[in-house]
Parts: sequence; structure tokens; C-alpha cells
Amino acid sequence: MKLKNLCAVFFLAIAGQMFGQTVTGSVTSNGGPLPGANVTVKNQSKGVVTDFDGAYTLDNLSNGDVILYSFVGFISKEVTYSGQKEINVFLDEDLVGLDEVVIVTYGTQRNTPVSVVKSEDLSEFPTADLGQALQGRAAGVTITNGGSPGSQTLVQIRGVNTFGDGTPLYVIDGVFTNSINSLDMSSVEKVDILKDAASLAVYGSRGTNGVVLITTKKGKVGKASFTVQASTGIQEFNRRYDLMNTAQYIQFLREVNALAGQNGGPDDPIERVNDDPLFNGNGVDTDWQDAYFRQAPMYNVSANINGGSEKAKFNVGFSRLSQDGVYIDTGFERTTVNINTDASIADWMDIGQTLALAQSETIFPERAEGRDPLQNIIGQAPYVPIIDENGLFGGTTSGDLNDSRNQVRIQNTNDNLNRFSSVIGSIYANIKLAKGLTFRTQFGLNANLTLVDAQNRSFAESGGRFENPINFISKTRRTVVQTVLTNTLAYDRDFDKHSVNISAVSERMQIKTESASISDNNIESPNLTEVFSPNARATSLLLEDNLNSILFLGGYEFDNRYSISFSGRRDTFSRFAPGNASQWFFSGSLGWDVTKESFFKVDWINSLKLRASYGETGNNRTGNTLNPFTSTLGVNQPYVIGNETVTGITPNNLPNPDILWETQIKQNYGFNLGLLNDQIQIGVDYYKNKSEDLLVPVDTEPSSGVLGNNLTGVSVTRNIGIVEVDGFEVTLGYNDYEGEFKWNFWANVTTNQSTVTRLDGVNNEPVERARLNPPFAAPLNRLAVNEAPFHFFGLVADGVYSTQDEVDAYLPNNNDTAVPVQPGDVRYVDINEDGKIDLEDRAVIGDPNPDFTYAINLRAEYKGWDFNVLFNGVQGVDAFNSNIYYLEGLDNGLNYGTRVMRRWQNEGDVTDIPRFRFGSNVNNEISSRYVEDASYLRLRNVTIGYNLPGNWINKSGNGIIKKLRIYVQGQNLLTFTDYTGLDPEIAPFYNAQGLVDGLGIDRSAQPRPITVLSGIQIEF
Repeated sequence: MKLKNLCAVFFLAIAGQMFGQTVTGSVTSNGGPLPGANVTVKNQSKGVVTDFDGAYTLDNLSNGDVILYSFVGFISKEVTYSGQKEINVFLDEDLVGLDEVVIVTYGTQRNTPVSVVKSEDLSEFPTADLGQALQGRAAGVTITNGGSPGSQTLVQIRGVNTFGDGTPLYVIDGVFTNSINSLDMSSVEKVDILKDAASLAVYGSRGTNGVVLITTKKGKVGKASFTVQASTGIQEFNRRYDLMNTAQYIQFLREVNALAGQNGGPDDPIERVNDDPLFNGNGVDTDWQDAYFRQAPMYNVSANINGGSEKAKFNVGFSRLSQDGVYIDTGFERTTVNINTDASIADWMDIGQTLALAQSETIFPERAEGRDPLQNIIGQAPYVPIIDENGLFGGTTSGDLNDSRNQVRIQNTNDNLNRFSSVIGSIYANIKLAKGLTFRTQFGLNANLTLVDAQNRSFAESGGRFENPINFISKTRRTVVQTVLTNTLAYDRDFDKHSVNISAVSERMQIKTESASISDNNIESPNLTEVFSPNARATSLLLEDNLNSILFLGGYEFDNRYSISFSGRRDTFSRFAPGNASQWFFSGSLGWDVTKESFFKVDWINSLKLRASYGETGNNRTGNTLNPFTSTLGVNQPYVIGNETVTGITPNNLPNPDILWETQIKQNYGFNLGLLNDQIQIGVDYYKNKSEDLLVPVDTEPSSGVLGNNLTGVSVTRNIGIVEVDGFEVTLGYNDYEGEFKWNFWANVTTNQSTVTRLDGVNNEPVERARLNPPFAAPLNRLAVNEAPFHFFGLVADGVYSTQDEVDAYLPNNNDTAVPVQPGDVRYVDINEDGKIDLEDRAVIGDPNPDFTYAINLRAEYKGWDFNVLFNGVQGVDAFNSNIYYLEGLDNGLNYGTRVMRRWQNEGDVTDIPRFRFGSNVNNEISSRYVEDASYLRLRNVTIGYNLPGNWINKSGNGIIKKLRIYVQGQNLLTFTDYTGLDPEIAPFYNAQGLVDGLGIDRSAQPRPITVLSGIQIEF
């Protein structure tokens, strides 16, 4: 009997091989089922297409057949058939995807150029925030971050569209937020970057600057899996300025001392050298740069548990990141927890929740009396020790012209701890009312608490010039609670060749901001860290905002060939006066898949989709201020009555009830092209945006009656500007996933031109913006009609005058100026040719907006090895390098760069370094002397990894370990640039309201370090 059974089994096996076998299954992605996916047998004509649910059935298979699963915009996958009855395949989206359908917060949008970044790409970078990990990975997206760990990252999508807050809107699982520093890369499944009107208009008054949709990891059906990732590395920055050493500096001081009492020299001799003509530095030669820079460690650990059944799924994640800064006593630490669950509690109802908890601590570089750290580092005398023989911090005496502070002491005695705790979460219910008709309700919460503790402790210092006997303490507590309730009624059905989706949405958002600050001078002890004296000063703030919205959006597609989308949204925002608080935003788009037409018979072109969109978006961000259309009072004007000083109350601002939110008209025209079975993928988009009613703070006259600064009255926010932006985005990709050696190449290029076309300010004059005082009293940039936003404006430098004859020949009216130019001074171009140099000779001297940005990425895999290299670059961008002033300013007794040793000193000297000229003078006017080309190409990332073979893992791990990968990585390894500053990637310049006040202004920020690390990834 047993023999008969064996014979029957053998016969059936042979018959299966002769007559073919059948397999069923499904093809899915992060977005769910993939209808229309291709399932073919490699090197054969067999093949089917998945149905609406992503299901397929493939017949006549033989053992050993290779089944190829592919879908446009996704990475193809191969599976060897060995008798399986069911094969379910999950396809990862390709970075250069050609799919134009995106699931936005409220429904489905078609014909939109969306850039998709996957979890694998993000997890490669153990960085402090998502913005840094996105750098160079999406066309049209420019990212600039400060080098200091935890610093704010500027993300710009398609150029400068506003004069204020240009950051995009971030949406994490349907919850809105303005900060992504609290999000760990390992918790993110994918990022969709929305750029055109078709996708942005649905976000109404918040969509102008683009939208970044972040989807965190959700549970998947199957046995629970456990993943652990860990990396550790070292950060270092070895580039240094060439500064004068002690011998060179003392010689410089003696030469300057000889000018005492002369034209351009100091009023009095420099006492340190003058008291002792033989002073040689006492054998001290401090390298202040080496004292301040350090080798900084970092580590990142994350763990994730994922699993579930058809009825309930879960994902739980944890991460811990610690990153020291390359400046001493700086760093960032963050701990995150993510919990996501989904459950099907009935055939007609699904429920779920998302929760992201984060706590971080940031220690920023310390500034002293308005000076950035590198200003003190560059200028400090090298003969000053860090710590003297008596254990005191080194410092200069009151007689020195050098008034630089000991930056090491500043970092030691000043504390600036920023603690940030956040909760981002949601709960939702999805109810199936009828076939294709669903109702979804979601409640989202974004709450955070910021604690800032600043302490300046008392200290003693050799020289006694800056020693401080007082302990100062300041504490700030700020909470922001944002809730959003979104109700969506959606209808999505297919009828033969017709596909229809319609959504109606109502949304209510409430934001409540509360802050309180208290400060105290405590002379008792530096060990007392609390505010307790009766002399303490406290302030508080309460701000409540409401945004109510209704939205309609829909789309129609015929035969997978022709598609149309539309949307209309109405927002009402409480930050604007009642008459201006509401506005509608509309959009529409068209799409055409040319390859689906019967007349299109090009074998090597398998995908050609054309698209166009037009719409309106808005920007309602006015900075961290009170409602700008109402007047507020403040305790800010002390007044003497009798012999006593009493507190005076005055208006804080000038109200403007007429302001509107900014609006933008967006146009986008593009196509996606797939060649040779999508091995070659090309995407091209032309975009044109026009932003109107731009909000700009404009200084008023001092006679306005409201306190401002020393020069002007208070600033009032007005709608005065229009800016137009146009450019191209081009993305090119090549995928080769056949054979043992697999490789992938992609590149993107974005051109961009922003122009201010209208300013309705006071007398239509240009609006001056960023100020860096000290050392520059005048504004560094401005807004002006027919010019790029935030352009630099000043005199045009053209060398140094060598002789008096040269001065007389070039400037015949030189003596008509208040301070005539002399030999050794900077030669400025006489723009108006009136024979003298004055403010009328100023011109546009630089543009901080790049001509184009680009990125190149190469990946390869071979027998378990993987290789990844990423370059990104910026071309045609100018920077205002304020470090040149600290290196070559030559107007005081600070230390300088070694180039000043060849400065002009005598009649006839030929040099490009001007003479020493004590005090504020024309040589240091804002000019092209400080503007440099900051274009660069950076090797952003190199990763080499190895996946241990399965038989090794199973032998050592007894089958418990499914995957084990080890890797080494280098970040920012090489930078090719002509920029003379430490780092051409310059963090934006922010004003007191937290808004961007300028681009490309190098104010001695911490540079990005070279990072080398190693890591391990284990899946159980």
C-alpha cells in the first residue's frame, strides 16, 4: 500500500512538471494593492496583469521558472518558482518613480510630480533631522542646515516663494507640524514631496512653500519581526584659517603701535607692547582653533517590532541618538518612541492610531555680547593662554586693543540648554458606508514643550578685563498644543474603463501657544541654578489661533489614458482681521498616457505620460508674533516720577487690519518617460509660480509713537510684494536588476530663477533686511524690484590704491567727501562717475539664490555586497563671507589672518590688502570685498555594506536571525569649492520673529564635519 502511495505522488509530480502548475497571489506596495502590475515569466511569453485588488493567477509554470513582478515607478522583483501554491510580492517604490498618483492627506491626486524617498534611503543617515537625510535626493528641493547638532534646517521647495517663513508644511500621518527634528529616520516608511498646484492647493493657506508628507511605518501581516540597527562614528573638521602666531601678531602690533597719533592709526599706543618693548609672548602660542574644535563621537541605536494578522497589525519603534558637536561643549541627544496600530473590527469598519513621542536636549554654541564663537576664536591674541599658571582663564588686560573673549571660557561658564519634548499622534476610524463610499474621521494632536535654561556663571580671569562676579539665570517655558479634527467623505469606484474619486472634507484646527520667561541676577553662588530673588523679572504670552476649512477634491480617469483632477478649499484663519480671514483656493490638472493609444507603436518606449496643472495656494505664516491686525500693550518703558522709577506701559506694535495672507498662482507642465521596460526613466517639469501680497515687516518713522530701535520706529507687517519664480526639474534614472551584479543610477538637476516684480512699500523704495551688527551697521541685503530676493547690495571693490596720484586720477572730487580716500584704501568703482565715492555708488554685488542644484547617486549590489555613493552640488550661488572682516578687517588690534602681513603700508605698495585704519572706516563698508562664489560639489555619502550569507547566519543563529548586515559609511568626505570660508553650505539668517531674513550670510556658523561611522543591521 505504501508503495502505491509513493508511486501516486511520484506520478503527480511528473504530471505537474509535464502539464504545468498554477500559482496565485497578490502584488502590493506601501500604498496597498497594485492594480495593473505585470506578472511575467522571465524569457517566456507567459504573463498576466493584476486586477483591481492586486491579485493574479499564473498558469502553466514549471519548477525553476523565474517570475518577474514589475510596475511603473517600482523596483522590479524576481522570484524562482519551486511549486508554491501562493506567492505574495511587495514592491518597493523607485526613487525615480514615474507614478503620478499620490495619496494626499484628504484623498487621491493625479497628474502631480511627486518625489518619493524610501525608508532604506533615509535609514542610511543617522542624522538629527529628516531634512539632512533628504539632502540631494529629490529634484526641486534645496536643503541647508546648520553644522551644529540640532540646529534648524531650511528646506526650500522650488525656490524663494516668500520673504518670510519659506519652510514647507510637514504632515506626519495626517498631523500637521512645522518641525521634524523630533522624528527618527528608522520610524519613517516613506516621504512624498509635493511641489505643484494639483497637490498643494488642497492644503490651502499653508501650501505655498510645498508639502512634505511623512508616512511612518505601519504593521504588516505575518509573523512578528524584530529589527535592530546600531551605528557609531567620529566627526571631525580639520580645515582651519591661517591665523598669525604670537611672533607675527606681536610684530603686527608694533607696526600698528608706530601709527599711534597718525592718520588712520590708534589714538594711543597699545599698552601691552608699549609697556614692555621686549615683550615676546612669554613663550605662549595658543592655537585657539585647535582649542575650540574637537573630535566628536556620535552613536545611533534603533529597534523595531512589526507584525500582525488580517484583523490587527502593529508597529513599535524605539531610537536613541547622541551626537556631540565639533565645537567643544555642544551636542544633541534624542530619544523617540513610535507606536502604530491598525485593526479591522468589522467588515465595514477599520480603526487605528499613530503615536510618536520624542525628547531631545540641545547644547548650542555660546555667543557673547553679539559675537559668534569663531569671531572670538579668530580675533583672540595667541599670547593669551587658555588657562594661566594660576588656574585662571586667560584674558587680555583693559589696555589691550584686543577685546576678544576667551571662547573656551565662554563655553565653560555659560550654559544654554534647550530641552524639547513632543507628542505627535492621531486616532482614526474608517467606515465603509457602501461600495466605494467611505467616511473617515481623524483626530490629530501635535503638542510640544520647550524648556530653555540659560546660565552665565561668575568667573575670574587673568587680566581682569572681562571677569564677572555676577551669576545670571534665565528660564523660558513654552508649550504649543495643536489639535486638528478632519472628517472626510470619499467615493472611489471603477466602472469598466471609467475611474472616479470624489472627496468632501471639513477640518478644524486649533493652536494654543503659551510661554513664560523669568530671569534673575544672583550674586550668591554659581551653584544656585534657580530664580528666587525678589528682583527677578518675568514675562508671559498667550496666543490662540483657529483655522477652519472645507475642501472638495476629485478626479476622473478613462481607460488608464486620460485623467483630470480638481480641488477647491476655503480657509478661515483667526490671525487676520474678520474681513480678510477667509479665502478660496482652487486647482485643476490634466494627464495623458500616450503609450495607451492605439496609434503609439514604439516598442522601446513603454511609458510616456504628459501632465499639466494650475492652481492657487497660500501662506498664512506671520512669525512668532501676536495677531498683526490688533494692537497690544507691553511693560517696556520705565519712567521717573519724583525720585522713583516706575513701570510704563506703551503699545508694542502698530496694528494693520488690512493685511491678507500671501497667495501664489502655480503652473506646472511636465512629462514622464520610461524606456526599455522602464530601465531608463526620465522626468521633466517646467514650473512657474507667482506669489502676491507678500508679507514684509517695514520700518516706520520714529515719530510713529511706538518704540522701535535706535534708528527707526517699530516694524509693521504689510502686503507689499510680488515675486515670480520659474525653473526646470529634470530627473534621470537607470535601473539594472538582472544578474548577480545589480546597479542603479539616478541624477536630478533643478534650475531656478526668483525675481521680485513689485514692492508697494514706503515710496516704493527697496526694503532692507538682514543686519549683522557688530561688525556692520548697515543692512547686508535687501528686496528690490527686478532683482533676486535677498540680494547683496553695496560698493564694488576693485583692488587697493597704491599711490596718491592714482587716487587723484580716479577720484578728482575726492576732497568733497567727509573722509577723503587715501593711498592704501580700497578702490571702489565710481558707478555714477561723479569723481567721488559715496552711497550713490552702491550696486547689486551678489545673489544668494543658486542658478541650479544637482545630485548624482550610484548604487550597486553583488553577492551580498552593496555600495552607495551620493554627490550633491549647488552652482551659481554667492555668499556674504563676514569672516573676511575678522581675517582682514584691519580696524582694531585683534588678531587676523596671515594675509594682513602683506597689507599696504608705504606709498607705492601693490597689494590687494588695504592699510590698517583704526576704527570704523570706508575700507570695511559693505562691498563686493566680502562676496564670494559659494558654489560647491560635495561627496555627501559613501556606504559599503555586506549582508552575511544565509547559511552563515542560520548556522550561528540557529535560524533565529533572518538578516545581518554590517557597513561602513563616510559623510561629507570631500567638498570641491573656491569658497574661502570654512563651509560653503551656509545656514539661513533668521530674525527675531523666527523668519528667514537672508540667505547666504556666513556669520561664522559651525561647519559640517566629516563623519566616519560603522554600523550593523539585524533582523530576527
